[in-house]
Amino acid sequence: MVLDNRVSDCIADDKKSAFVRNTCRRRTGIGADGLLFVEHSDKGDFRMRYFNADGGEVEFCGNGSRCIAHFAHHELGFPDGVIFDSQSGLISAEVRDDEVEVLMPPASEVLGPKPLEIGGRRMEYYFVNTGVPHVVVLCRELRLAPVRELGTLIRNHDAFKPAGTNVDFSTTCPTDDADIQIRTYERGVEGETLSCGTGVVASALVAVHRGEANFPVSVKVALPDVLSVDKPGRRCTLFGKVNRVFDGTIDFGIDADCEA
Repeated sequence: MVLDNRVSDCIADDKKSAFVRNTCRRRTGIGADGLLFVEHSDKGDFRMRYFNADGGEVEFCGNGSRCIAHFAHHELGFPDGVIFDSQSGLISAEVRDDEVEVLMPPASEVLGPKPLEIGGRRMEYYFVNTGVPHVVVLCRELRLAPVRELGTLIRNHDAFKPAGTNVDFSTTCPTDDADIQIRTYERGVEGETLSCGTGVVASALVAVHRGEANFPVSVKVALPDVLSVDKPGRRCTLFGKVNRVFDGTIDFGIDADCEA
């Protein structure tokens, strides 16, 4: 979900976490993996702040960046090319109708394969930070991957404390529409998400690192959808379609009345 929070900061900082938890809660709220706030910025066209469903603010969200750029252009009247501020620095995005390309934050070096003792067994993983930390685990049968069970163990492993990590399960599967497929366990959501932009970039970087793909890398996510990752310079781009589902007014009784 995306909310315009520029007018009088209708959701104050001390109320954001509770508001996000209530709004993202399924069955009693609207239901979402997270919420994006459009706020004023002295550095860019606006500032993006992203909160996971648990009410915790995180540094960056790849798909959220595409969604907020789409919202800013189509709903708030910003130009099709925007530069916005985030905890990961200035981010540029280009909106082409319902497709959006975002220039991602600089990614860390891909580390791995590295060993990890977990659940009574030894496994290998790769690690890369694409704005937020990601562990990438290679698997043969993606549909059989224990995303929630193993994802929970890795996300809470001592090796990644105190912040924890997102976990991507990836398989190389050259097809007509994708080079690799992934499923993602996302911290803060504490479960599988249908699409994670930073995880898409992390998995693409690992595939290139392993010599299993070349840029641009097409990545199929669980939605199902296919996103494209390219690296024209030092930073990657993330490209894909954005689908607007609904708009409305929400009021959860915490002195908030904002349009989203």
